[in-house]
Amino acid sequence: ILEGMRLDARRAEVRVENTRYGSTAQAIGRTARVMSNVMPASVESFTILPMTQGIPASAVTLRRSDLEALELAPDGNWQSYVRARIDSGAPPPASPELVLAEGLYPRFEWGLGPYGSSSFFDPDSPVRLELGARLKARYEPTPGLILKGSVQKRVVGNIDDATRPPNSVLPHVRTDAVQYSREGDPAITELTAARYFRPGRDFYGRVTAGYLEQMFGGVSAEILWKPPAARLALGAELNYVKKRDFDQLFGFQDYDVVTGHVSAYWDMGNDYHAQLDVGRYLAGDWGATLALDREFANGWKVGAYATLTDVPFSDFGEGSFDKGLRFTVPLEFFTGRPSTTRYDISLRPITRDGGARLNVQDRLYKTVRGYQDPGLAEQWGRFWR
Repeated sequence: ILEGMRLDARRAEVRVENTRYGSTAQAIGRTARVMSNVMPASVESFTILPMTQGIPASAVTLRRSDLEALELAPDGNWQSYVRARIDSGAPPPASPELVLAEGLYPRFEWGLGPYGSSSFFDPDSPVRLELGARLKARYEPTPGLILKGSVQKRVVGNIDDATRPPNSVLPHVRTDAVQYSREGDPAITELTAARYFRPGRDFYGRVTAGYLEQMFGGVSAEILWKPPAARLALGAELNYVKKRDFDQLFGFQDYDVVTGHVSAYWDMGNDYHAQLDVGRYLAGDWGATLALDREFANGWKVGAYATLTDVPFSDFGEGSFDKGLRFTVPLEFFTGRPSTTRYDISLRPITRDGGARLNVQDRLYKTVRGYQDPGLAEQWGRFWR
């Protein structure tokens, strides 16, 4: 989707949102080739700003002559990456030269489709499943301001059949999951207003308010520092949330908490990524979560995480501390068609209340990383596809 363009005799800049390709580098390559076909012959420099959540995530500058010379070169992928310039894409001061696409905003999208959820390692039933229908809607009145909501209705499943009452001595921030499943049918799983912005060069910001997830609603604020070529990124998040009613409609219970973390993200190279979060969790406990993931070139990701907090193992309950495996599966792997849709799956031996973190959608690092180095370098093999 073309969102805006700036053009002079020697340079062209376009702002595009990739809604089609799982690889950002492939979307940038397609955009560059279109520009080489339609721009005036005098234009030598192409700058492509991939937009995400209404803000520029980076800026990739290519020379037209390089595109023409490397199109059929045996090592054209690597050479085109070396010759590209990638920076933060921080928005410049407003300029009358920037022409925005007409009729793009406000934008409204909706969809109706199936959903599935699962629960594992219950002593009475090791695998529990639930299937149903979910209605989703998204409204963007202006770039960076996003209103979203989703409602789901269970059709079949046995997650709500569990009969063992929670025995946690901590505040029940996750162990009431069965009761939420039992009474929340239908359920409002998300109803939020989010604002994304760029507070400065190499900085990204987000503020989200509303019903943030199945069990909690409130306000969440986040800031991320991520230079365009750095392997290290730093972030901070602060949330004030209240526990939602079990029917997951519009009410709240009397439990509230301030929770948040400071985070360090490190691209270790060779497709390995590490993340360390330190802060306060939903049950009021303090501690840290360490995660290690490997992301493959085809979009699959496999990882593991562990959380240790000041909750004694005896108070935490079965399992002693929170840990698990997580997987990301790209939809295009199954359909054979380009898609930006990915499914995140987490497996943990048992869900307890200690070390529980708020499930906020579209956190900044995950949103931005694929549009910058080294993430772009890992995808650049698809630039000429």
